[in-house]
Amino acid sequence: MKIKSNIEGFQAKRPVLTMGMFDGVHLGHLSLLSQVVEKAHAIDGESVVLTFWPHPRIVLGQDSQKLRFLTTLEEKTKLISEIGIDHLVILPFTRELASLSASHFIQNFLVDKIGVNHLVVGYNHRFGHDGIAHDKLRELSGTYGFGLDFLGPVNVSGMKPSSTAIRNFISDGDVWEASKLLGRYYGLQGRIVSGRRLGREIGFPTANIELDDPFKLIPHDGVYACRVHLLGERFGGMINIGGRPTIEGNAGHRSLEVHIFKFNKDVYSEEITVEFIKRTRPEIKFPNLNALKERLSIDEQEVKDILSREAII
Repeated sequence: MKIKSNIEGFQAKRPVLTMGMFDGVHLGHLSLLSQVVEKAHAIDGESVVLTFWPHPRIVLGQDSQKLRFLTTLEEKTKLISEIGIDHLVILPFTRELASLSASHFIQNFLVDKIGVNHLVVGYNHRFGHDGIAHDKLRELSGTYGFGLDFLGPVNVSGMKPSSTAIRNFISDGDVWEASKLLGRYYGLQGRIVSGRRLGREIGFPTANIELDDPFKLIPHDGVYACRVHLLGERFGGMINIGGRPTIEGNAGHRSLEVHIFKFNKDVYSEEITVEFIKRTRPEIKFPNLNALKERLSIDEQEVKDILSREAII
């Protein structure tokens, strides 16, 4: 896949295009992207995805402090590439761009710069400063001479995949339901940093994770079964998210600490990816470290049972 962050001079053969933020690259997005690839093959053209960066809400100052993403730009790029898209255009989002009407955006970018042959969008797609939808978009496609398809809603076990629904599941700790709509386990990437080493003292050494992206959505506090990617290998593990109330009291900094099964190497500063399988319990404040240790032994067995059922370990 060819990646461009400057649309000037863009060239593609009979471009079949879709556009959007594609946060999460969930099953709804994957269905749309697959249709773009199929349409491009059908007309002997090339598939193109147009996305924007930074997120419009960051640029426009729309409550950006609360904004959290399901995928970083790097993750999104990798997932889109795996579908077989030929070109990814990452268009810098600016206030000037936000002020354009849909008609001007289509003419200036899709027609003049990309040379769109066919546009494929979701059934609920809206864009442009004037927020146009089906009828107006169909009218503009006739005006500028490109084909247009609307992809109907995707149904997954009675649910429609959407970035908002997935964010809500993850924010509530229900990573299991989120994975059904994502089509994969939800993951976080970061670097291992030094901690207080108390886990090692009670027989449950942990790797403390510092996230790569401050805008990445972190699941609700609690203990989770997880799969760990580290040093080119995969491991089972259990991760705790929260303020460590047993150790820190009520003033603890929110942390991510993963206990990796069958692993005892010193890996400070190494890159790590954690995929969340299922939440097993909320975070609990225990009366002392012995009580915490006893509970962690129970947690470990519960997590190993989940990982075994899901063929993770």
